[in-house]
Amino acid sequence: MFTAPMTNPAAGLKAPPFLAGVSPEETASLRLVVTAVVACVLGERKDHPDVEDCTHEALSRAIEGKSRLREGEPWRPWVIGIARHVALDALRRRKKARREESIAPGPQEQEDAAPALVDALPDPSPGPEERTASAERAARLERALGQIPEDQRRALVLFHVEGLGYGDIAKRLGVPLGTVATWLSRGRKMLAESVGE
Repeated sequence: MFTAPMTNPAAGLKAPPFLAGVSPEETASLRLVVTAVVACVLGERKDHPDVEDCTHEALSRAIEGKSRLREGEPWRPWVIGIARHVALDALRRRKKARREESIAPGPQEQEDAAPALVDALPDPSPGPEERTASAERAARLERALGQIPEDQRRALVLFHVEGLGYGDIAKRLGVPLGTVATWLSRGRKMLAESVGE
């Protein structure tokens, strides 16, 4: 079996072309900075596997793309920019995977995924336009109710707002049942004409 002799890593080893002219201390500090940038963007600890993968990917891309860097241009900010973009790409992949998992769960996950599916549904509550239209309609209805005779208005409110039946309204107002029916019919007709519906 062949074994390589042990050598001092700082002595006798040629740096890759990308790192030519860069001290091992600078190389180590660059790796630390790239790791810190990736960890910050991903929101993970520095020893998280995704951070390590992105750090390796960023440094590999920097080595492969060194020829695109102009002579004399500082390489540290350039490598940090690559690290940031690699980490952002990883975040996008994570979000896409989570979204796909929550929308299309496997058969064994369908029971667990029910809340996630509910979260993916659009909010059924009325939007701003619908709320505005509803408020305008309520204001028109309030004005129209103010123009109706008092007896008809009271009968309409008791029936439509309080939910009382014709007989209960007749007892409360002390009038015959036929009068309540007439007041409700006339009141609805006047409201419809006033509101324009």
